[in-house]
Amino acid sequence: MEIFDELDSTNDEAKRRVQKALEAGGKELQKIYGAVLIARKQTAGRGRRGRVFVSPGGDSLYISFILMPYGDSNLNILFTAAAAVAVCRAAHTALPEADSRIKWINDVYSDGRKVCGILTEGGSNPNGSGIAAVVLGIGVNINLREEDFPPELQGVAGSFVLNEKERDRFVSTLIENVFSLTDGLGEDGGKAALIDEYRALSLLEPGQEVTVYALPGEGKGIPAEVIGIDDDGGLKVRYADGRQETLRSGEISKKA
Repeated sequence: MEIFDELDSTNDEAKRRVQKALEAGGKELQKIYGAVLIARKQTAGRGRRGRVFVSPGGDSLYISFILMPYGDSNLNILFTAAAAVAVCRAAHTALPEADSRIKWINDVYSDGRKVCGILTEGGSNPNGSGIAAVVLGIGVNINLREEDFPPELQGVAGSFVLNEKERDRFVSTLIENVFSLTDGLGEDGGKAALIDEYRALSLLEPGQEVTVYALPGEGKGIPAEVIGIDDDGGLKVRYADGRQETLRSGEISKKA
């Protein structure tokens, strides 16, 4: 585990290391699997689809893992689901009274506000033979005040409140669970157990009305009804015309 006072982005630093290892040969890549990079502050934090992930620092956690991939076409969703479950487990361990929930696909909420975002990215083999490594980034707001967020996020973004001992417990539990859950995906029953827990922690319930955005920020979105989460972590929805779809990407918003 390496801790930095400041990075542009923990995911970008992890991807640079993957690229360097790939250029040096496959054996070098094996050496960096399991690497954990933590920054106290990010100057260019990123969310999905290149959006800015606000990273004001303080006691917040910005952490990326370099992980070994395995053969599953839903790799991105499954690693994201594992990270979200790991965050909820860590929150419950540090704050037993916390009611942390997952908003499909990559956000964790507590007390109705977003406290965590997750970004899963892959490093491709130069010969085009698939993914060489998975970079899993997690940003968690800790001990931030309302005024620490930009105006457009005030009232939307939230923060865990943890003392030093609770924060240490949160970080150690998160790291432990990220590894156990992602390692378990390659084992018999591991994926099913993960998805069962992910469903139990979901903010979205069958029958709930949502709006589906294929490209976040573009268009008005399409009203839909949640059917549930499938066995690969996709979100099953039904549109007003009766058509059903399983979402593997995109974004949804809950109706008030």
